[in-house]
Amino acid sequence: MGPGACVQREIVLDDGSRVWLNTGSALDAEFAADRRRLLLHAGEILVETAADRFRRPFWVDTADGRMQALGTRFAVCLSAGRTRLDVFDGAVRVRNQAGAVLQVRAGEHTVFDADGLGRVDAADPAREAWSRGLVVADGITLAELAAELARYRRGHLGVAPAVAGLKVVGVFPAQDPERALAMLEAALPLRVQRTLPWWVSLEPR
Repeated sequence: MGPGACVQREIVLDDGSRVWLNTGSALDAEFAADRRRLLLHAGEILVETAADRFRRPFWVDTADGRMQALGTRFAVCLSAGRTRLDVFDGAVRVRNQAGAVLQVRAGEHTVFDADGLGRVDAADPAREAWSRGLVVADGITLAELAAELARYRRGHLGVAPAVAGLKVVGVFPAQDPERALAMLEAALPLRVQRTLPWWVSLEPR
């Protein structure tokens, strides 16, 4: 399942589990008599596991380690050479490549790499909201929000340094980035500069 530039997909697996792939994600699925396994190569997924009559374990693997779902709904994101796990229901057992083990429960998240496990903090609702076509900004900077919105549109979306640090709170439609830009223009002291249809920048008003 290769990456799609600006496309989200929902997949129903052989056992009835559901997987949502965010933009730019690449995933392989392996189902055998003794296991259910997803290998995430790039991007971000949201997984909702189904009960399995064969009682096979459900694993999500990345280059950093293995996550075993314990009847759960959770998101996995690869970024900057690390794996982020957010759990929304049930629990997930993490084992990184170095053999360290951590259990992450509903409402929690952690970030880990092949050599170490991070601390456990509160899960981020934004890591689930994208599967419903939403981008949630909870006090992030305009630059961070623009980087997220850029995943859902073709072309360039830039932010002028004068407004890049503005804090943004709100819920924006991922599948309608032009509407999201209009919402930002109405709420913040900025203007949307369209040099070309595919070249857009957010500038101070």
